[in-house]
Amino acid sequence: MSMITPLGYAGLLPFILLPLCSLLWPLMAPAQAMLLFQFYSCLILGFMAGVLWPVLYQSPEPASRALWAVSFPVLAILALALLPAYSVLILAALFAGLRCYEIISGVNLRYTAPYRSLRNQLTTVVVLCHLGFYVAY
Repeated sequence: MSMITPLGYAGLLPFILLPLCSLLWPLMAPAQAMLLFQFYSCLILGFMAGVLWPVLYQSPEPASRALWAVSFPVLAILALALLPAYSVLILAALFAGLRCYEIISGVNLRYTAPYRSLRNQLTTVVVLCHLGFYVAY
């Protein structure tokens, strides 16, 4: 079995556990959990956007597509810096937007069917965790 699937699911743990730690158990202050959640979210969004680079590099795509891929993590950091109260919502939108970009641009068709399914599942859980944490916070 490929390690991609278990590692993908393991990557969800901070998205699930940080809200739970701040809301259900007194392991950390809610503000601290929120900050860690936001930083982790920016990190993972940057990683997911970076996954596009090898795919875009191997195709005759216009350079503007690479610019789009880079813009997602840049927008995430700007949201965190300039709009911290809304950054979790913006991050949720950026994760959903990245997935939509992959589909609309056709990059998604270069992924294997199992990886496309995994990406759909992971993105759904990540977006729901962001929305849930925002509402609960």
